[in-house]
Amino acid sequence: MLVSELETPAVVVDLDVMERNLSRMADYCRSRNIKLRPHTKSHKIPELAKRQIESGASGITVAKIGEAEVMLNSGITDILIAYPVVGKVKAARLAELAGRGNITVSLDSEEAARAISEEVTARNVKANILVELDVGFGRCGIANENELLTLAQRISDLPGIGFTGLMFYPGQFVVGPKERAALLGNVNELLHRTLETFGRAGLPISTVSGGSTPTACDAHLFHGVNEIRPGMYIFNDRNMAGVGVAGVEDCALSVVVTVVSNSVSGRAIIDGGSKTFSSDRYLAGDGRGFGIIKEDPTAELESLSEEHGHLDIKRSNRRYKVGERLTVIPNHVCSTVNMHNEIYGIRAERVETVWQVAGRGMVR
Repeated sequence: MLVSELETPAVVVDLDVMERNLSRMADYCRSRNIKLRPHTKSHKIPELAKRQIESGASGITVAKIGEAEVMLNSGITDILIAYPVVGKVKAARLAELAGRGNITVSLDSEEAARAISEEVTARNVKANILVELDVGFGRCGIANENELLTLAQRISDLPGIGFTGLMFYPGQFVVGPKERAALLGNVNELLHRTLETFGRAGLPISTVSGGSTPTACDAHLFHGVNEIRPGMYIFNDRNMAGVGVAGVEDCALSVVVTVVSNSVSGRAIIDGGSKTFSSDRYLAGDGRGFGIIKEDPTAELESLSEEHGHLDIKRSNRRYKVGERLTVIPNHVCSTVNMHNEIYGIRAERVETVWQVAGRGMVR
């Protein structure tokens, strides 16, 4: 099948670009002796997770129990759930997974740890625990090294679970290169104090898991980090290009759409709206728009209705025709992928493979 034969809107991935992205990240991690544990929330596709492992990843990361179940059922057995697992039902599901694979969970509360301990102990299985450190993003994690140590010590005393190290997410680093460099010092001070505090207490740390796509290739600059969890690097998107992490040529994923109306002056309407594209804002420049129109960068995907993408074409010299196709790089690939049942892997103009987004909607 040719790309031109696909019904739109259709999410496509340029396989040559994706494979280059995979190789580049794996080569970097090998050269720095850092474990690569990619976050699969960006694609939610077991076949792609396996490709990441084949290219050098030690295991994978997921956000939710449901995603872990999908990946484990596909045969992937080394999984980090980088999200607090809270409540008896979820802890029981985690314990079931721990009976079939090497499961690690990050958390920042004794309540979550005790629930997991009770469930894995009841099933006579084990789970590994990373305690989450807040390095300034202010979402989850403990920002004080002494409080972090206290929680880790309490976890070490609980049956069925083992404290193996620390995890952090530098979400505030989704900025330009100069801003990222300026943020590094404070993060490293906290990491240094934390590792020293744990060392004095005699509590060993085998894993310091950090990283994100914006910080992935600077992982060697973070004190003590020996594992990273980038997700978007496999595809990249407009936001990653906007903050200088990737070039537009490194954006493997795009959405093929069709112009369905040009009746309003200065505007064209495409058949992809908020149910097709991420509605996440653009994090660079003037913050405007919801994607790059590859065929016409002067056009702006100005707004999204549910099924309509509104293009502002007043600055364009291009003549837009009803029925013609365009290709759009979305602001954010992760939420775009989660709205589609399948993704097409393409090489040149030919569809080479079709992937089912098996982890789509697995938010529990």
